[in-house]
Amino acid sequence: MKKILIFVLFLTALSWPNELERLIEFALKNNPRIKAFDKLKLSVKHRKTFVQSLPNPQLAFALNNLDTEKFFPNKENPMSSFGLYLSQKYVLPHKREKSAEILGEKEIEILIRKEKYIKQLTRDLKVLYWDFAYSFEMERILRGVEKEIRSLLDITEEKYRYGKALLSDLILLKVELLKVQEKLAQAEKLRRTTLERIYALAGGKIELKGTDLSVPEFINSFDPERNVDVKLVRKRLEVIKREIDRAKVEHYPDLFLSAGYGIRPDIPNLITLRVGISLPVWKKKREDMLVLEKKELYNSKLFELEDTKLRVEGDFRAFEESYRITKKILSTVEKEISEKRKEIEALLLAYRYERTDIREILRAYRLLWSLEFDRANLLRELNQIVAKAEALQ
Repeated sequence: MKKILIFVLFLTALSWPNELERLIEFALKNNPRIKAFDKLKLSVKHRKTFVQSLPNPQLAFALNNLDTEKFFPNKENPMSSFGLYLSQKYVLPHKREKSAEILGEKEIEILIRKEKYIKQLTRDLKVLYWDFAYSFEMERILRGVEKEIRSLLDITEEKYRYGKALLSDLILLKVELLKVQEKLAQAEKLRRTTLERIYALAGGKIELKGTDLSVPEFINSFDPERNVDVKLVRKRLEVIKREIDRAKVEHYPDLFLSAGYGIRPDIPNLITLRVGISLPVWKKKREDMLVLEKKELYNSKLFELEDTKLRVEGDFRAFEESYRITKKILSTVEKEISEKRKEIEALLLAYRYERTDIREILRAYRLLWSLEFDRANLLRELNQIVAKAEALQ
């Protein structure tokens, strides 16, 4: 029964998201800017419906064919009348559909922009979270430093009682304790300021306890085509393609339909029907220029696409190299920490038998503490490098 319970608890622990995953999930639900993209997409959808419809008809009132003596329709002037006209511009369905296709691509573009923001948000939250975790690692190291200094202080006070240590040795250790307290305050400051930044990005407060820093795995492979910046440029190319298609039909004629009713005093009224059409007289100087403009914009975007792919590939390789070098430095620092601890053990033994002084021990401890801080900082950097590299995928 006990084994079953342990197994169930193990499976439950695997199913629970870790603290960083919970933070990201919380942010995706509460960050207001993510919701803004949904509203933006909806606005484009409404615009798409708008461009597929005809423009509003026009209603006009007129006084027709007035003579210079009587500024009003009268029976002596049979050409004069009160006129009421209704007109409608009819844009060809083909042109309206082409305009709607542009907006359809822009809807997808908004989704890619949303994806890009989510990746940026996730990256920024991870970077801040590892700062937050680093503050706990700082505190853990400093508590260890404090314990080691107090242990030295106990040994030195005992030696001082027997006249085997100097008062200056005690003062030196107490000053070192004050420095530790100051650094503990700095760790608390880093934790609180980082938390406020996390809350601002997440769109609310969530309970965080921090986690141990460890060496993360780097991404095995990278495909620039999966990068959101590349996808965004490619989608922009699709939009421009649709704009070129729309520009090519810009010269297609628009129809103008009009109906009028003229009221004449004491004589029969008049009905007027009109049909008009736009003529592409200036096509080569006007509509063709619109097509050329879009084509040049498309060519420009092709160069931008090439540049974007090179940039994201370069960024990823830079992160990969940075990760490799940082991990190598970490390995060296960990070896030095192990060697320094052995050296300190020997110095402490020598100190008990008065074969060295407290300053030599403190000097060795300071090097050890510095190395431990370097190790924590390197672990933080490794996690932040991986977070930034993952955002490029």
